[in-house]
Parts: sequence; structure tokens; C-alpha cells
Amino acid sequence: MNPEPLNAVKKTIFIVLMIWLCPLCSPAMAGNKPNEIIMASEEWTNATNRDGTGLYWDIFRAVYEPVGIKTKFIIQSFEGSVSLVKKHRVDAAVGIYPEMIEGGLFSQYPFVKDYVLVLFQKNRVQQWNGQKTLQDKKVAWIKGYAYDKYLEVPVVKEEFNRRENILRRLDQNQVDFFMDTRNDMESVLNQGIIEVSRYTVETVLDLDRYLVFASNTKGKKLKKIFDHRFPRLIQSGEIEKLFAKWNW
Repeated sequence: MNPEPLNAVKKTIFIVLMIWLCPLCSPAMAGNKPNEIIMASEEWTNATNRDGTGLYWDIFRAVYEPVGIKTKFIIQSFEGSVSLVKKHRVDAAVGIYPEMIEGGLFSQYPFVKDYVLVLFQKNRVQQWNGQKTLQDKKVAWIKGYAYDKYLEVPVVKEEFNRRENILRRLDQNQVDFFMDTRNDMESVLNQGIIEVSRYTVETVLDLDRYLVFASNTKGKKLKKIFDHRFPRLIQSGEIEKLFAKWNW
């Protein structure tokens, strides 16, 4: 029997198999894959709940667990999460704004968009004029958020560790504005610390949130996997389902 036709068939089968397996051979999936990812995050209601539930945790589980990588998390302050990833004590910090960590390994894609609001007493502002209303005013936010980097006007920043303390200062006219994400603003206002009817809110920013990975070999591998899988989960409709699940 002439071996030429048989060799041609073998070659064709090999090529077809390589095309079929190509997605699994991408750089993101190749090499010694980590078996877990440890992430640090501030606790955000319905996003990174302390009990492991929430939109963000669900997104990261959908990215990593189907490829055999366990997801673990540590609840820290925002500033503490940034510090941990800088020191390589965790694999990633969650929900970081653009360019916030110099030299950080940012995911290629943001996983969520944040709408940032300001809260203020109605009788303290005669007419809202966008960010210009904030110029040279005392604007309070959670320590580490660095909103002043994204504002177009200079403000007198006041940083606090707890949102409840900001509300009390705002109610006592010690700061002019409280700046925070929509989700966190709604959560703290529901605690009944202030008389909400005396206040109003306006949207001032919309910012993308990223995963930032430790700048080491493991961090680079985990970033490649995220960058490879996250857009495919968007295309498949999986991410949209998770957003709907959490009414985001």
C-alpha cells in the first residue's frame, strides 16, 4: 500500500485537531497554571459581601473556577487591599480605578463601571453646576479612593476610614460634600444616620473598576487567564446574567 495517501490523511486529522484545540493552547491557558487566586477587597454590599456572595465574587468565580483555579478572598479596607497586592501578599486587589497603582498589572478589561455620586444638604447649594459646584469645597470620601485624580476642579479633600463618620461630619456642616459610589452611598444612607429628606445627590463621575494583580510570575499568569476568559463570558451572556441576578 502506498503510504502517501495515509500520511496525507494523518496530516489532515492533525491540522483539524490543532484548530479545534487552539483556544485551549492560547498563552492564557498554557504553562503551569496556578491552582488558586487570593483576592483582597473592601466589603461592598451585594458586590463583595463578607460571606462570599456578591456580583464581583460571582464574576471572578465564573472566570477562574471552570479552569480549575480556586477563588479565595480577604476583606480589607480599600487602602489595605492596595497595600497587600503591592507587597505581593495577595494575588489581586479588587475594584481599583485606572492608574491608581503605579506599575500595577491591571486587567486588560474593566469588570464593572462605577457611578460616583456626591451627597449634600439642599440648603447649602443654590444651583447644581456639575463639578464646578465642588471647586475649592471640602469634599469627603473614603481613604485611598483618590477621587481628586479624576475631578476636573480642585477640591479640599477630607479622607475618612468610615462612611458613617463622613455622614455625621456632613450633618454638622464640617464638610460640604460626601463623595462615594452609588451602591455604597445607598447602603450607608439606609442606616438612618441622617434625615435623608434634607439632602440630595448628583452624579459627578463614572469610573471603570479593574482587577490589579501582583507584579510577579503568578500575577502575570492570572492576569492572562482573566484577559482571555472575561471577554468570552461577556460574549456568551454569562456576565449579563450575573448583573441581572444582582440587579446591578
